[in-house]
Amino acid sequence: MNATPNPEDINAIAPDSSTDSNTNAESVTPPPQNLGTFLDRLYGTLFLPQVTFEQLKTHPSFVQAAIVIALVNALETIRLDHLSIVRIIGAVIGGSIGWVFFTFLLKQLAGVFQKNVEMQELLTLTGFASLPWIFMAPALSLPPQSRFLGAIAVIIWFIFWQVWSASVALGIKSWKTLAIIPLAIAGGIVALIWLGNIIKLLVSISF
Repeated sequence: MNATPNPEDINAIAPDSSTDSNTNAESVTPPPQNLGTFLDRLYGTLFLPQVTFEQLKTHPSFVQAAIVIALVNALETIRLDHLSIVRIIGAVIGGSIGWVFFTFLLKQLAGVFQKNVEMQELLTLTGFASLPWIFMAPALSLPPQSRFLGAIAVIIWFIFWQVWSASVALGIKSWKTLAIIPLAIAGGIVALIWLGNIIKLLVSISF
């Protein structure tokens, strides 16, 4: 006796391809969208860091990051009561060189974890992550009993943002990045000392 298959039974057994495709489409996370303006990026870095760091990695901007570094160093120079234009320009140039050099060393050390990242991405993230330092002046303007705690809070904020942004750029855990950053700082200090000694030697030989 031949039985004709019930279409409803077939539909119940066979997977619904349209449902699967819809499920797969919903499970795909869209890439982070670019933030609207430079001011949006500044605000997002300070108050929405997770989303902003991901978007900065997807849409890096060396120019905007350089502006942040220049702003931070200029304000820090003014905070130290150095209103001289020459000193401000010198601080901006020196801070920019240190930022690029530090980021370069960080990129090289990331190779230990077999992580390859574009220099522009890393520069953008570490540049914007320097923003918390602009609050150092307000922290030091607090009453004497709160001034020390305010400065410590800004320093911790700055370090945490640097570690967080670098971990996003490199795609590694924060604790691993925390181990890389001191090595990059130490390497940068040693390199600058060597460079200074070489310059002094060349000057002494010339004269």
